[in-house]
Amino acid sequence: MQSNLVLKKSLVVVLGLGLVVSGCSSMDSKTTGAAIGAGIGCATGAVFAKLTKNDMGTACAVGAVAGGAAGYLYARNAEVQEARQVADSAAKVEGAKVTPVETQQVQVVDKATNKTETVAAFKAVSVEIPVSQLNTPEGKDAVRKLNEYARKTADERGETIDMTISSAPEHGGSTKVALKETIEPAGKGKVRRTLVADPRVSGSVQRYTIEAKNPSRVDV
Repeated sequence: MQSNLVLKKSLVVVLGLGLVVSGCSSMDSKTTGAAIGAGIGCATGAVFAKLTKNDMGTACAVGAVAGGAAGYLYARNAEVQEARQVADSAAKVEGAKVTPVETQQVQVVDKATNKTETVAAFKAVSVEIPVSQLNTPEGKDAVRKLNEYARKTADERGETIDMTISSAPEHGGSTKVALKETIEPAGKGKVRRTLVADPRVSGSVQRYTIEAKNPSRVDV
């Protein structure tokens, strides 16, 4: 009975935390996920402490460490999986070439205990689509999904995501040249699209590259 009461109270705390976090418009999605994860971890630790007659404050802190890191890990894993799904979809276009999704190691540090977890965050994905396929239903769908992924990631991170569209120079040339840059608002973030003439790109394809910048360390 007593342990059930603790569990109920802990769940109320977690729900309350979720409401508070959701009301903070200045927080980006990854921070929100980490905060909710910490709350769940704390509640779980508190229940465990009650059941084992250990110090509840210590157990809460221990649970929050795992929970905070788990929240950030979940958000980053979701980005990587979605990028792979977009790449897999583009690979179905006849003649398309997909580069494996790149990730970057980020150190996630719990501010209360200074414990660190390493998380693989999305860094880049690159797809080459044959020019002859760009106006086919499959080609259009692949480009649409790439754009949607860039917008979604920018919105959820509250950051600027770079999308580079590269083609071979029309009149030759040996250097890479940026032809045009546009900024598209995407919810809480932005998508920066740059059209590039790149002699390294075959004249028969158009290359789409989405890139995100990650900090080397995040405190949660």
